[in-house]
Amino acid sequence: MSAALQGPVAGIPCDPDLVPIAMICDGPVRYMEEGGRRYIYMGGLHFQVKGTEQKMDALLCPNYPNDGYPTKLYLPANLGLGLNWNETAFILARTWFTWSWRGVARNQPPLAILAGHLEAFR
Repeated sequence: MSAALQGPVAGIPCDPDLVPIAMICDGPVRYMEEGGRRYIYMGGLHFQVKGTEQKMDALLCPNYPNDGYPTKLYLPANLGLGLNWNETAFILARTWFTWSWRGVARNQPPLAILAGHLEAFR
């Protein structure tokens, strides 16, 4: 079997452990690296914010080097919602925003990490 499976976007290869995330994205989902950190780029991620459907690119860092915040989710916009949006970062040639959200462990599948971060928007 190939190291890359076909995701839901025709013709775009997807790493097998990222296929569950690719099912909720319109664009490519792939691992990327920069500055010694591994990220999961999610093109056109679909998620809910207070019951309203959102779609935007996102970046998940499953190995953030901080014991209190071992994982982070970055979005291209600050969604407000009373969350503490405490970081603006330039990663992979793009500006991203993230908020203070603790307790999402790194020792779980990528989809579970993503779900843990998206919980902040319920």
